[in-house]
Amino acid sequence: MAQLTVDFVVTGDPQRAQATVVTALAAAQFRLTWESPWSGVAERGNKTMNFLFGAFAQYFKVDMQLTDAGDGRTVVRVVRSNSGAMGGVAGVARIRKQFAAVASALEHAFRGAGVLVARNDIAG
Repeated sequence: MAQLTVDFVVTGDPQRAQATVVTALAAAQFRLTWESPWSGVAERGNKTMNFLFGAFAQYFKVDMQLTDAGDGRTVVRVVRSNSGAMGGVAGVARIRKQFAAVASALEHAFRGAGVLVARNDIAG
């Protein structure tokens, strides 16, 4: 099964977790849009170009939700939002690799900040 969601349990308040997410994903050249203090979207590439040119033009999107888990912990959920199907088999494989890279970058950022408690990968 393909990995669709990763939950990171981190110590600290949601604002600190959000700041870590912003730093890590901005470094990976994602555009971030926060719909609220608790949810946002990170995108890289161009959706229209991906539709027109398939695997030759990349587009990648992840949704993010932050939840106050109590006891001084926050859960950061990252959800793969697109399958890459417009790019055919190569596009699907590329999206899977990109999602794995995003999850690894976030794990590295949380570990580096000394706040990572757990990482839970949820397959779809």
